[in-house]
Amino acid sequence: MDISIILSSCIVAFTTIASIFVKEYLQNKKNEKKNCIIEYTRQNENVEKALEYTLDELNADRVYIFEFHNGEHFYSGNHQQKFSATYESVAAGISSESLNLQNLRVSTFNHFIKDIIDYKMHIFNSDYKNKKSLCYNWFKQRGIHNSYAFPVKTLNKKIIGIICIDFNKNQKKLTSENIKFIKNQSNIISGYLI
Repeated sequence: MDISIILSSCIVAFTTIASIFVKEYLQNKKNEKKNCIIEYTRQNENVEKALEYTLDELNADRVYIFEFHNGEHFYSGNHQQKFSATYESVAAGISSESLNLQNLRVSTFNHFIKDIIDYKMHIFNSDYKNKKSLCYNWFKQRGIHNSYAFPVKTLNKKIIGIICIDFNKNQKKLTSENIKFIKNQSNIISGYLI
């Protein structure tokens, strides 16, 4: 038997086997993308259920999640750190605000974010300390009587977002049990977001 025939046969066999492996690899990658969307949808569903549960338990008017993300760049080259509302649950008769709360600059809401980082909570109510601030106007324009915001953190304490609870119809002072409940919900939601 001629060596060229054997070599040709080996090349054909190798090419056939390689093409089968490549085809299977590409099919698996395509399935991974499909499964990613399915998994992401389930994750979203879990966050939404946690928000609805929080809304009902606290008799709140709106509960939503902000997540931090990078925005564009300034001319200086620095990133514009931003946050956006990514999930929301509202009571009957309360407007949805999440679509209006996109790509907010951290620098614009520095006082709000700083309270969440330093004090692990931000409270807005009628006794708000600076009635001329952007934050005060931001809450008032959305018809909020009082609001509570808490960090959403990973297990290693990295803040990835904020959970906010708004009361539009009436003011409500949260009890220590309510605060403990919200922090627990924040931990649960964090598990779904990472």
